[in-house]
Amino acid sequence: MAEKYGIVEYFGDHAGYRCGYCGKSDTNFSNGMWAHTLTVQSYQWLLERGWRRSGRYCYKPTMEKCCCPQYMIRISAKDFRLTKSQKKLLKKVHRYLSTGEKPWKGLEKVKPNSAGSVSVDMETTHCKPIMALTDGVSQERPAVPFCDNNDAHCLFTEIVDKNKPVEKFTSERKPPIKGSGPNSEKPKCGKAKQRRLERKRQKLAAQANIDPSEVILLPKKPAEKTIEDFLNGPMPDQPAHRLEIKLVKSGDELSDSFHSTFKQSLAVYSKYQMSVHKDKPADCNKTTFEGFLVDSPLETGHQGGKSPHEYGSFHQQYWLDDKLIAVGVIDILPSYVSSVYLYYDPVYSFLSLGTYAALREIAFTRNLMAVDPDIQFYCMGYYINSCPKMRYKV
Repeated sequence: MAEKYGIVEYFGDHAGYRCGYCGKSDTNFSNGMWAHTLTVQSYQWLLERGWRRSGRYCYKPTMEKCCCPQYMIRISAKDFRLTKSQKKLLKKVHRYLSTGEKPWKGLEKVKPNSAGSVSVDMETTHCKPIMALTDGVSQERPAVPFCDNNDAHCLFTEIVDKNKPVEKFTSERKPPIKGSGPNSEKPKCGKAKQRRLERKRQKLAAQANIDPSEVILLPKKPAEKTIEDFLNGPMPDQPAHRLEIKLVKSGDELSDSFHSTFKQSLAVYSKYQMSVHKDKPADCNKTTFEGFLVDSPLETGHQGGKSPHEYGSFHQQYWLDDKLIAVGVIDILPSYVSSVYLYYDPVYSFLSLGTYAALREIAFTRNLMAVDPDIQFYCMGYYINSCPKMRYKV
């Protein structure tokens, strides 16, 4: 196969322009070039040197000049280990898919009504009934919302009878009743786990005819669950929701699946941009969407590649009950799966789709690595420490 080359127009460094992260007017500097066509190997070399693409435009921030330094994040898919918070997230999504249970977000911000009192939706609020004694009869007072954390939005209500004096509690200790207390003739209580270990030590010592003190029990370390264990967990026969992930080709060689779902994808993109990034409706049109996330200079072929999929640019679509709720734009390169962008329906933000999609893409990279060992890394793009929207990457 003849060696292929890319065709680009290099623009070089230019005067400062507006930063989309901090909002300053002239503090963002970068080098850029317009890529008419690029091999996946050429783009990978650029990626490893700090370049990224937006549609066909490739750019690299000038770190010593720009206001918000952007650092490339690369993850080894083979060595990836889930954190505690990531495990909780995967369990939360799995629970929603299997039972339909939505995660509780805490009390909503409450405002006084026209009468000056505060109204709270008791059906969606954690409540405890207060038991009060009236004329010697136990009565249940109205439930009072409570919260175990220091959330500023939590509403603490106290029901007090002003006509009844406040009961004072003392810390005086009463003497123990005669005859109560532990039985000195019985062995001291111990934890069940320690008792089981002691029985096992006695049994092994008897089998080996040695003293139990000479038996050394090595603790068993439970096998750590992988990301695949969480994603492929057991589901009921009739789950509440069904999630399907489809990979469709984008770029110059659009697949039929992409054409058939273009309207749904554009609608989700528009809702995401206007809700999350506060874009105007005029800025979320078809032309902007295609130039930003559909057009790609990457070619699909790669000499010596073993990937079961073609190389190049793809859209990874998340379908919940036959409804498109999120799309992850990715590039499959000879050694990388590079995340370009993610947009989702804000209605499903309670599922933390930004983090969930990143974990899904890591799992996808690991699946490709099982077939093509050269694909080893997942690239999450740039990370900006001062940008709250990028904190899910760390």
